[in-house]
Amino acid sequence: MVAPGPVVPSCAPAPVHSPAMSATSTDTTGGAADEQPASRWRARLQERGRERDSGATPGSTGTPAGATAPEPPSRRALPGRLVKVTTFGVAAIWLLLDQATKVLAVAQLPATGIVGVELGFVDLRLVRNPGGAFGIPGFPGLFLVVTLLVLVLVVRALPRTDRLSLAVVYGLVTGGALGNVTDRLLRDPGFPSGHVVDFIDLGWWPVFNLADVGIVVGAVGIAILLTIVDREERAAEAERAQHRSVRPETSAPAR
Repeated sequence: MVAPGPVVPSCAPAPVHSPAMSATSTDTTGGAADEQPASRWRARLQERGRERDSGATPGSTGTPAGATAPEPPSRRALPGRLVKVTTFGVAAIWLLLDQATKVLAVAQLPATGIVGVELGFVDLRLVRNPGGAFGIPGFPGLFLVVTLLVLVLVVRALPRTDRLSLAVVYGLVTGGALGNVTDRLLRDPGFPSGHVVDFIDLGWWPVFNLADVGIVVGAVGIAILLTIVDREERAAEAERAQHRSVRPETSAPAR
């Protein structure tokens, strides 16, 4: 038997813990641990900067304070072509009705000025009117100038008109003015002093025609509708101003 020899200690070197290595390891772990709060702090600073730039209160959930409050919906405007077609269409129809009734009055009613037809509340009596509407006196050519002025005002008002009701009354005034001007141009004694044919007699009012009706009804309608439009625009502007002055609600900053 072979006797066991002496135990030889292992030659593997023991791990050496140098102070430099310990410091390096500590710095690496500590730096990684310190870097996480720093990155979170930078993220919070960036988020607060974005909120400050957008005008919102930090921690709020509402609309940014600098943002404009939504305005109430405005009234939808009608296409300009539709307004023009309505105005000139009504004017053309009223002009044709006026001239057709005048032709019938001249053909069917006595030329002596006596009552030709009695309808109870109104009589039909042919009258040749050298003046203006309802017999208003004036010098030759005055009513042509007035008619041209009316046409210019209507044409200038059309681009700003967005209501069919206004287009209709504009058409009535235009058709009535053109109806009486047609008489000035075509009837005796000739341009510019042609006599206008009147035939509607109420008994308590000067004799008139459909052109005069269009002018009066259209003028009254324009006055009423423009008053309504002005009130609606004032109310809409006040409502928009109120919406702009309302501040959105914001919650308190989170703690």
